[in-house]
Amino acid sequence: MKGTGVQPEDCKYLTLSNRGNLTEYKMYFDSIGAVQTFLAGDPDINSEVFYELKSRTASVEFAGAPLPDAINYCIGGYSDNYDQFLSLAKQLEQVNKKNVRVRKTVTSFVGQRPNVPAYIAGAPKNMYRLDKTEEKKLKRIWMKVTYEASTTEEQIRNRGIIALNLINLLEMNNYMVDFRLFEVCSVDDEVFRCEIELKKPGQRLFPRLCYYPMCGKAFVRRVLCRIKESMPFKGGWGLSYGVVVNEKVTRMLMDIGDEDIYIGSPSEMNISGENIYIDADAFLDKIGISDKIVLPVYTDEAFINLNGG
Repeated sequence: MKGTGVQPEDCKYLTLSNRGNLTEYKMYFDSIGAVQTFLAGDPDINSEVFYELKSRTASVEFAGAPLPDAINYCIGGYSDNYDQFLSLAKQLEQVNKKNVRVRKTVTSFVGQRPNVPAYIAGAPKNMYRLDKTEEKKLKRIWMKVTYEASTTEEQIRNRGIIALNLINLLEMNNYMVDFRLFEVCSVDDEVFRCEIELKKPGQRLFPRLCYYPMCGKAFVRRVLCRIKESMPFKGGWGLSYGVVVNEKVTRMLMDIGDEDIYIGSPSEMNISGENIYIDADAFLDKIGISDKIVLPVYTDEAFINLNGG
């Protein structure tokens, strides 16, 4: 242990670069399991900058499960309020089912199965086939993992549910989705950038693996802090652990394109945490993709169901 943190030559996840007058420390993980692998190896701590290790000393009430548990939760086992999470997610899925785009069956010269009446009648188009699907398009979603200290657990939970629901909506509309969590923060002329890929294009979505990094406070207050404690920073990160930058600067530093979807903190996405249907409509209105896909109106469906329609 050198006491100066990890270096790019001995840490495959870390890249150091200069952007103007800024020094950028980029950690990229291609899965949540990679985060666990990195931290399970007890990477060197930059003790020259971090005199107190908040990843270890923060109270359970504030930061959640102790650090060893928080690290292991990255590969499963975190289930606090998960049943409620799934229950609310299913409520949105029930609304989505009314908006599924189903491929039509058409008659053709060739196909998957015969159209018997047409065959008997001698019609040339005597087979059934599914109509052609559009070429799949790629959509990348960036979700900021951090949030304001005043954010409630209900807000965090609802944002996670609605983010996964957005992925399902896009895939129902012939999109391939690349879903990534990130944090970007700075101290003076140093920038920390952490990027975690939760779902690759064409890969199946696993809600349980997404649940912990999206909704578990120990992930933000222990796991991410422990990653920062291993960065070879030069500045005064030990007090604040970095100041979160705004959306405009984030988009520039992360190279987030105009066609990409940016998911900010629950308050940025107008999520109150009180009603999943209202929050879902507010969230979708905020990201503005109604010109790309047909969106359900969740509050309308909730009103109909409430009144027995």
